Amino acid sequence: MVELLLTIAVAGIMIAIAGPKARAFREGASVRGARQELATAIEAARAAAIQRGRTARVHLRTDSLLVTVDTGAPGAAASGRYTVLGPLRLDTAFNVTLTRADPADTVIAYDSRGLANPRLLHTARLVVTRGLRKDSVCVTNFGMILPRGCTP
Repeated sequence: MVELLLTIAVAGIMIAIAGPKARAFREGASVRGARQELATAIEAARAAAIQRGRTARVHLRTDSLLVTVDTGAPGAAASGRYTVLGPLRLDTAFNVTLTRADPADTVIAYDSRGLANPRLLHTARLVVTRGLRKDSVCVTNFGMILPRGCTP
């Protein structure tokens, strides 16, 4: 009986020590995964714009994102939109929140050359947050994703 109580006490101490570290690991993994998904979605929009020769957009919300591209014959006006990716629910998939440094950055658009919409006159900073962990994706005014030069 004493051995059982001693085993339970040691297990409790180990859980108390490892618990916060496990939570921090989960939060970090979620933030890294969500950041990678966000960067991939932005790259997919740029690739779709170049491939189809049409404007492609990344629609950003605090909990999700959607990538669309205009449809229609080359040289003609857009006749509709095709969903390339999404809607991807970041809150459900990774339990994170997406915030924008500039509230006006709700859409990142790429033209047929793969350049960002001319209205993007600054570096768009998108921050992924879970708990105390943060990471960010920065999109330059040309539409390129900065690899790691963007501080959260």
